[in-house]
Amino acid sequence: MVGIVAFARQKAALDAVVFLTGTTADYCDFLSEPGRRHEFVSAVFSELRQRRIEKVSLANLPADSSSVAALHDAASHSSYHIFSRPAYMCARVILGSTEERVAMKQLTASSTRVRRALVALQKQAPVVFRHDAQWEEIEPVLESFERAHVARFLISGRISNLARRERRVFLRELARSLSRSGWVTLSRMMVADVPVAWNYGFQFAGSWFWYQPTFSSSYEQFSPGSCLLANIVDTACDRPDIEVVDLGLGAEGYKDRFATSSRQTLHLVLHRAFPSYLQAAVRYHAAAVAQASPRMESWIRRTISAVTRISTRLRETRVPGLLWWLSQRIWHSLFAFDEVLLFDWPQEAYVRQESKSLTLRPIDSDLLGAAGIHYAEDPSTEAYLLRSAQRFRSEHDRGFALVTADGTPVHFCWVQEYEGFEMAELGRILHAPCPKAVMISDCFTPMPVRGNGFFSDAIATLALRLHADGRVPWIFAASTNQASVKGIEKSGFTYRCSLGRKRFLFLNQVHDSARSLDLAKVTGIPSR
Repeated sequence: MVGIVAFARQKAALDAVVFLTGTTADYCDFLSEPGRRHEFVSAVFSELRQRRIEKVSLANLPADSSSVAALHDAASHSSYHIFSRPAYMCARVILGSTEERVAMKQLTASSTRVRRALVALQKQAPVVFRHDAQWEEIEPVLESFERAHVARFLISGRISNLARRERRVFLRELARSLSRSGWVTLSRMMVADVPVAWNYGFQFAGSWFWYQPTFSSSYEQFSPGSCLLANIVDTACDRPDIEVVDLGLGAEGYKDRFATSSRQTLHLVLHRAFPSYLQAAVRYHAAAVAQASPRMESWIRRTISAVTRISTRLRETRVPGLLWWLSQRIWHSLFAFDEVLLFDWPQEAYVRQESKSLTLRPIDSDLLGAAGIHYAEDPSTEAYLLRSAQRFRSEHDRGFALVTADGTPVHFCWVQEYEGFEMAELGRILHAPCPKAVMISDCFTPMPVRGNGFFSDAIATLALRLHADGRVPWIFAASTNQASVKGIEKSGFTYRCSLGRKRFLFLNQVHDSARSLDLAKVTGIPSR
């Protein structure tokens, strides 16, 4: 064998191929001796033409690769139209001579950010760095790395590819296989025995690769990722076999503090049909123009998002369902009556036997990561976790999760101060009935575990905890949400009043009511 390239195609587009690793790898390329690259690429495209492949998408191809010139030659001989655009600028640390390595070590040691972070952390506990290359060392660490990676992505408003089981299995098998040759290295920074930063990387052919890093959000103020990278660069300087620390895709600012050079990657798309090539080129240049205006780009993204939602609903419900949904939305925006019922926790002691198999835990980054992995196939839970991850960073909100004995979170809820609480359902700000009042809100049970009473268990346990801390717990539910009202009543909360909003065309009328409520009619449970 003198060359290899890995392509993939989807069932929905059998006449198109992409680099198999285009969405997950930092560099993609045709692999062969450079002297045979033209011959190899030409043979590949001859085969693609025979298989009637109309489109070839090549992401993250290094611009300095000999494949670039070979692709242009092969495209012209195989009647493909090639459109190339810049993709990423990849930072690299070239170590060079002994003198350059000494200078680099001095540079990393003098970094003010890293030095201050390490001093602050060492006041808490000893800071230790590990670079494990044996499977027996790597395997026990992978789960904590996966959770941290998923949690970090949630906090940044994204879904990590490690939330998917297939990706985690792949990285585990890859580590198991490459550890036999010493080509994989799982690096960690630990404060005492607590890992705070990780990098799933590779060491191969003189390069130490910064492939999939992450860190614990609980230690974000100490820049643990930068500290770990500084240690990797420092360690590499002492290794004559390491010539470059490659920081991979992404123009993150922290990489620039270490980089001594950069490597450009390209995104190439080849079309057999000229109109398709022209469309791709026009789309790219139009997007570049739109990005020059943040307002225009925001409007375009909102429009695309709205069209996507409507298209999805049309596929799911067909035209009649879509028309019904639109009519309901329009009617509710013009003529509607919204009512919210408020409940508080009784001042008298309310005895409730807690389940031994369920525990109420404060939400932290590790729990967010565990939930992101466990509910990766549930879109509604993923959306909730993304929202919760943003609340997790807030200093004003406290999140809690009801967790089973095996560590699976089955219900989530949040606590805020009652005073100044923004009730989005009615578009109003609430004022606390007493200084110690707090509001339990944004409660959510993942779809796969609904119907087990976790909602009432969670809010009752949380209310007891808040009551023991001298707080006055409140909770609310829409009057039309019978399931929530039933769960609140079952947990021990007592109905106090209702808030409402009547909408007529573009006018809103707000009302408060302390009316009596026959909960037996709403929930089927006699009021105490």
